[in-house]
Amino acid sequence: MSAESSGVQKMKRYSRLLHFFIVLLPFSACGGAYAQNLENGQRLSERWCAECHTIGTAPGKREAPSFAAIAAKEKITAEMIASFLLMPHATMPNPPLRQSDTRDIAAYIMGMKK
Repeated sequence: MSAESSGVQKMKRYSRLLHFFIVLLPFSACGGAYAQNLENGQRLSERWCAECHTIGTAPGKREAPSFAAIAAKEKITAEMIASFLLMPHATMPNPPLRQSDTRDIAAYIMGMKK
């Protein structure tokens, strides 16, 4: 990989991170203002996420991190997860989710936090 190609890759990563945090900014003041439907979060997770992620609490054998591992991250919040799910992803499908759906999935994931 050439130095120029490596630099382009770094810029793309930084750009994605910047977009991620820009999307998060409006949600940072919302806190727990939204009600979540955990049953809907589980149903949507089983439909859209289970192919790549282990969605239960059992250890997974898949490449993508399990929901329990995501919830265990020290600084992760439901708002961060919901915002992340609304962004396009190169390594994930982009299912047709409404904001309320992403909050439900995020609440379901965060419910696994120990």
